[in-house]
Amino acid sequence: MKFCKLADIADWQDSEFQSIADALNLGSAHNRPAWESIQIYRGLKTLGLLEGNSTALGLGAGPDCLVYAFANRCHQAVSVAAVAAAVLDDSQQRSAMATSGAASRNETNAAYQRERLTGRPLDITLAMADYPDASFDFVWSCCAIEQLNNFRDLHQAYQAIHRVLKPGGIAALITRFNVTDRPLYEPNSLVIDRQWLKAWLTGSDPLIHGFELLDQPDDGVSDQPENQPVARKQLTGSIQLYRNDIVLNSMALFLRKSGEFDRPYHENWLSPFWQEYLAACDAYRADDFARSEAILQHLTQSFEWEPRLRVRAFCRLASTLNAQGKLDELRHTCEAVLPDCRNFQDEDQFATLASYCIQTGLWDAAQMLYETIETLPGSDLDQVIQSLLHQAKYYERQNNWEKVLEVVGKAEQEIIAGSQAEATYKPRIYFWTGLAYEKWGNCRPPSAFINWQSKFLPLIQTINSTATVN
Repeated sequence: MKFCKLADIADWQDSEFQSIADALNLGSAHNRPAWESIQIYRGLKTLGLLEGNSTALGLGAGPDCLVYAFANRCHQAVSVAAVAAAVLDDSQQRSAMATSGAASRNETNAAYQRERLTGRPLDITLAMADYPDASFDFVWSCCAIEQLNNFRDLHQAYQAIHRVLKPGGIAALITRFNVTDRPLYEPNSLVIDRQWLKAWLTGSDPLIHGFELLDQPDDGVSDQPENQPVARKQLTGSIQLYRNDIVLNSMALFLRKSGEFDRPYHENWLSPFWQEYLAACDAYRADDFARSEAILQHLTQSFEWEPRLRVRAFCRLASTLNAQGKLDELRHTCEAVLPDCRNFQDEDQFATLASYCIQTGLWDAAQMLYETIETLPGSDLDQVIQSLLHQAKYYERQNNWEKVLEVVGKAEQEIIAGSQAEATYKPRIYFWTGLAYEKWGNCRPPSAFINWQSKFLPLIQTINSTATVN
């Protein structure tokens, strides 16, 4: 099999891949999260590490199918998760529902070996510090290891993984991968890319020593329609998706411990912008706002950076100024970044900047940003709906109830019945619709009022009946 590769819809055409999907109860899920679990299980099975004798450590491994599969297939499995109790509670529930002998048919319905599973509610690096050298046959992680503050911490995490692995042990890691040539590094979201691969693993003098890749990473996908990136708000399965101004996929990396981890970390591989930007983020996290502000002021005053980088620096600067209560400077920063926002699109940065624009009275600027967020392919469903509800607030200030009804109607169309979004946003949509119905009914001509009344009266009646019951 190919170990180190990007997620690809074509992998489901392999009979072994599909059989593992069925065993993990993922048979009908053709998406990136399912691929991650199948690829890790398949790789470890191919390497003979699921024969009952291995000790395993899962980093960021919550109550998912791999945790319970490895509890059966390993001598001991340790899961390090934010809420470790959830892992064990779910394991007990699954065991109670299981039928004898199910392990050969379906990993996720099997009677779990509860005594083999340990949950640890710790930071992944701290958790590994509790174990002696050479404790585990393999370590696995699905899109958790990149959720660290900076690359120095990431390097330390790889060093810790190397330490707890036995000689020849395997690190089976899935990490988010940016398939574009536009780096995007944020605290708790250190998305790797081709530049990172070369600097850390595949170059002539990589930052990670003491590991060998089982094969060379394949950073391409097959030319199939299902591999085309989709909008982030799309709730159906996908392999690649838009986020910010990049395209995200997942990459599997299988590393074998082969020597000493003796290479100190340095940041020469990073461009000057990212070195300074991440240093400013570190200072902010340490409450050293003055230092963070000084670094970010330097970045925003330079015109050598492209708009996508300047907007990111301005957004962080705005957060730093807000933390210090410098509202005049915050307003000036919001005004200064708007021209770059017209040449760059990033829903996360725009949402943050829009909130600061409202805070400092720049309502028109906030409205422009929210209108943009609504249309961006990288916006998730929450961002789309929230941007529309913020637009409703903008039009309320203008007493433009027709536009209020228009934007809340759009928000309602985004919601799928029975989804979490329905429970979260329907009450707010009902509020805005009822308010607009009442206000517009008092000021619109009869013909327009009647048209809107026929459309929204059933909804208002539902609201009133619900209020009466409550």
